[in-house]
Amino acid sequence: MASELRRAAKALVESRVETFESVHGLAESRSRLERALAALGAPRALALTGTWSERGGHAVYEATFAPSPGTRRFLNALSLALVLLLAGCGWAFLATAQGAPVRFFLPFSTVFAVIAMPFVVNAAASRREAEEARIRRALRVALRDENPAYPPPQRWPDEE
Repeated sequence: MASELRRAAKALVESRVETFESVHGLAESRSRLERALAALGAPRALALTGTWSERGGHAVYEATFAPSPGTRRFLNALSLALVLLLAGCGWAFLATAQGAPVRFFLPFSTVFAVIAMPFVVNAAASRREAEEARIRRALRVALRDENPAYPPPQRWPDEE
């Protein structure tokens, strides 16, 4: 489970580039892509940018999936909160009177936060991966005329 969490956390902050070749011309591909992205709405978990080129008479869209600016701020705020909770625990043990509620509540909250942090990061990474997959599917449908409800039939190697 630790390696899966590490992979998810790394995927949350890295940029990925993917290339989509269109079966249409450049002008039609651009309009189809703009309509598809407008129907999806603005992505919230990532920043999508792209460049167009033309190869062999077909339009090619190179999409860059980058983390949203809020992702870094969120992770930095989460780290700062954990550091402050740990510092507060040290203060609670050293400065408060014997039996004070803070002496129990602050360490309890800190342990809970430390246990919950991987789940929060994994949830954010899953949200980004889901949004990225939704955008990739919309790009394929817009540029290749693939229908996600009816994928092309699978062929076995010996059927050809």
